[in-house]
Amino acid sequence: MKSLDEIRAIFASDLFAAEHGITIDEVTPERTVCSVTVQPRHMNAMGRVQGGLVFTLADFAFAVATNYELLDTVTLNSTIHFVSAPGGGRLTATAVRRHGGRSVGLYDIDVTDDQNRLVARVSSTSYRKQTAANRG
Repeated sequence: MKSLDEIRAIFASDLFAAEHGITIDEVTPERTVCSVTVQPRHMNAMGRVQGGLVFTLADFAFAVATNYELLDTVTLNSTIHFVSAPGGGRLTATAVRRHGGRSVGLYDIDVTDDQNRLVARVSSTSYRKQTAANRG
C-alpha cells in the first residue's frame, strides 16, 4: 500500500478539493478520512455551510477510498442525506467500504462536525473500469 504522502501527492492534482482546503488524513483499505476547515467562503447566503462543500468533502473521501492504489474507478451513483447543520469550524468525512467486488463497490460516507455530530450521510456506488485480471 502507498504511504499517506504518496496518496496525497496523487490527489494534489484535484484542484477543486485543494482550492477548498480539503485534506487527506487517513487511508486504509477499509476506511478513508478527509477533512476541511470551514472558511467564510464556504458559507451560503443564510450564513450556513454550503451543502456543496459537504458533498464535495464526502465525494473526495469516496474518490480517495476508491482510487488511492490505481486511478481506475468512477462513481455510478451517490445519494446524500443532510441530517443537521454543522457546528464548529471543521468537517470530517469518513468513507467506509461496505462491499468491494471486482468491479462494483459500495461505500457509506459520514460527514461530521468537530462536535462529532452527524451532518450528512452519503451512499456511493463505484465502478472499477479495470479488474485485477486485466491490469497488465
